[in-house]
Amino acid sequence: MAKDWLLHPWLERFLPEHMRPVDDHIFSDAHGLVIVQETEAALDRLIEYGRQVKSSQNFKKNGDTFHFRLKVNQKRMKLLSYENHKSGAAIKKRIVIEYLRKAYLPKNRQKRCKEATVQYIKNGQTFVRSIQQSAYFKGIFDKLEQLDDALLGDLIQNPEPAADKQVQKEAEPSGEKDFIHSGEEPFHQLMELEKKKTESWQELPALIHNRLSSLMEEIRRTGDLFDTLDVEDRYTVKRMLTKDIPSLVDTFLSLSSDNQGKQTEQLYEALVKMEVNVSRLREKTEHTKLEQMEQLIELNERRYPAGRRNNRLE
Repeated sequence: MAKDWLLHPWLERFLPEHMRPVDDHIFSDAHGLVIVQETEAALDRLIEYGRQVKSSQNFKKNGDTFHFRLKVNQKRMKLLSYENHKSGAAIKKRIVIEYLRKAYLPKNRQKRCKEATVQYIKNGQTFVRSIQQSAYFKGIFDKLEQLDDALLGDLIQNPEPAADKQVQKEAEPSGEKDFIHSGEEPFHQLMELEKKKTESWQELPALIHNRLSSLMEEIRRTGDLFDTLDVEDRYTVKRMLTKDIPSLVDTFLSLSSDNQGKQTEQLYEALVKMEVNVSRLREKTEHTKLEQMEQLIELNERRYPAGRRNNRLE
């Protein structure tokens, strides 16, 4: 009730910047709707694969026109979603939501949202506005609640029939749920694969053996950037190490000598495609880091413009 009173139009001008409600037109156009929908989709993905979090974890997703980040620890979740330079939005938006988790603040949902703001630049001026009362963000706040339940291991209401859930569970390869969460570098899986290559795959043709070594080296280079990959890309790399490569090579070695000869070229091409894919992931991550650096430089130029003192020195 007190918050509703504070949001009365005649009092709005006396509120701090971050408490003034955002104008609906900021999110009512196509670009505004896209960033809201993409943020909801990223949260849906995490809800689907939610599990108990015992230590801090970072979740990332890099879209064509936006970036999504979510930091989770036992006490809070902090969401950051923003449009990059490729977005066609006239007003670039940066959404920040800090959510105190139910285990820390179980009773009052409204108080669990410690911060919910959007930052944007309009007509050369920087604005910070509250999105807590915005109808566009109701779905996002609901999904943060659901994600909190999922990460705590609670059941989430799901309209799927129990029989369908059982079929889905049986069809899902063992261990795939964990790929999306683990922030660990993939060096453990690389060591396992190296061991198999040395001990079990000695009969591979030299051509395949060399191609496999090249692929593993590319994955090792990408492993140094693993924490900066988004959720989907981590999943791709770990599935490649634990499922795709072992299945391809083991199946190839189970063939007769004649059939191995017929399939050597296809296996070689499959390994090349994997290596190219991993190389692209690494290049994309390097590009993202470069964009972040450029944004930081631009931000610092705005914060610390050349002053009179510098002019005098000239």
